[in-house]
Amino acid sequence: MRKKGWLLWAFLLILAWVVPTAVQAAPAMSLVVNGTEVKPDVPPQLVQKRTLVPIYFAGEAYGAEVKWDGSTNTVTVSDRAGKIITMKPGNRTAYVNGKAMTLEVAPEIIKNRTFLPLRQVGEWLGATIGWDAAANTVIINKKKSIAINGKTVTQAPVYQLPYGHFVKVDDVAKPLGYTVKTWAGKVILEQGAEKYTIAQASAKQANGYRLIDGSFAVTPEFLSQVIGAKADWNESKTECALDKLQYITGISRTDDGISIKSEGKMSYSHFTLDNPYRIVIDFNHARIKDGVDAFVTSSKVESVRYSQYSQSPDRVRVVIQLFEPHTYSITAEEGVTKVTLKEAKPTPAPAPTPTPVPNPQPSGQFVIVLDPGHGGKDSGAAGTAGNYEKTLVLSIAKTTAAILKQNPNFKVIMTRSGDTYPTLQERVAQANSAKADVFLSFHANAATASAHGTETYYNTSRSKEFASIVHKHLIQATGFTDRGLRTANYYVIKNTQMPSALIEVGFLTNAAENKKMLDPAFQKRVGEAMAAAITEYYNKHH
Repeated sequence: MRKKGWLLWAFLLILAWVVPTAVQAAPAMSLVVNGTEVKPDVPPQLVQKRTLVPIYFAGEAYGAEVKWDGSTNTVTVSDRAGKIITMKPGNRTAYVNGKAMTLEVAPEIIKNRTFLPLRQVGEWLGATIGWDAAANTVIINKKKSIAINGKTVTQAPVYQLPYGHFVKVDDVAKPLGYTVKTWAGKVILEQGAEKYTIAQASAKQANGYRLIDGSFAVTPEFLSQVIGAKADWNESKTECALDKLQYITGISRTDDGISIKSEGKMSYSHFTLDNPYRIVIDFNHARIKDGVDAFVTSSKVESVRYSQYSQSPDRVRVVIQLFEPHTYSITAEEGVTKVTLKEAKPTPAPAPTPTPVPNPQPSGQFVIVLDPGHGGKDSGAAGTAGNYEKTLVLSIAKTTAAILKQNPNFKVIMTRSGDTYPTLQERVAQANSAKADVFLSFHANAATASAHGTETYYNTSRSKEFASIVHKHLIQATGFTDRGLRTANYYVIKNTQMPSALIEVGFLTNAAENKKMLDPAFQKRVGEAMAAAITEYYNKHH
């Protein structure tokens, strides 16, 4: 009786709170206490449109200890866990652990029996209370909790009925990234390509939504079936874990595109960006599994970048950069999502007119083109501190340029010296038109939080010596893990006509490396190292 008891308090509280005018019809209502339907043997009393119940009922409803002191006309309610409430009939002032509180209606003595206000006592003792109008049922139960993708949702009441635990749709769908709409008596959940429709449940069933306290509510089990998630209760049925996360385990090249492997079937949305042409795929309810590493290049794909989306921690963004625009299709199956690249667009936009470049320097001068990646509208990768790749690499490149310009034998050209965005074609055209002797592109990496290290890329055999010297100095300057000297088809090192290299200083998505890269002293050291590498290469050939 004690375990059921505290619920009936809430029942009367509900009658006063939700349907106070229906007290006289109480016998026709259903009262569910901790998931079990019960029938009170003492009718409640309606006083000033508020429901009161006998003091013995308070003890049964909440498992509380209730005492009446006739000598002082005082009611004492203890929850047996340290909370003590004292009240007096006819007095609207109650004390909760000694703190004065005002009651909406005072306790009353009716026919020699003491009655207490149910609503506020229930709130003070702690209970979840709801009203299912369709079933004419008052719901009272101990507080329970629900977690979404490992995070407990606060302020999300869980209502226990004989046929299931119900939670409000807004409380669970919105943390999963869904928008909630209603149409023609149905609830619609949408996110990207996902769209789910939920109809109203039949009487005393959990196969749809119910209206509890005027809000749409569903069981976690039913919702998980609809959206393809998992719902697990702990053994005591006090906590439910609703989990829809999928983990990306690998990205690899295919004959006609790329393949993204996962532990289950992924849901996604996608769009494209121009200059350069990129396919952007946002995987919903997703995280990158530790250890994932992808170096995907082909005749069509220049690079693939991926990271946990900073604005939504349960979303992974994959960016596929192509050498030229293509049409594409995406298919998601259990364990793999495939991006298939089709024929090039029949009427691609014309390439922008190259930025005017200076005339070639006299043959005796060594021309160096430094290319800080990204810039302007293209921020590049985002760091764990909210910083951006474009800012970091510009700072390093400026240090390199300042040192090299001190040598009268060098002519230094920057593809950008501020927060602007020259296209890849413009950067290449600038280097080729200047008949540069070397080209160095500055970048920083992004992947999983655990990915770390420094790497250098080149494309042609003529660039290998220059890239090797660059990588040697770069590793010494960063002190990060040596990920090696690699080849790739990056546009700027593939299409330049001189020895070229592209550096990835470190991983902005690795908190430790990102913190070091934000240090101006670190940036200066890397800039100096790149100037030393170019000088070493020059001295070997002049």
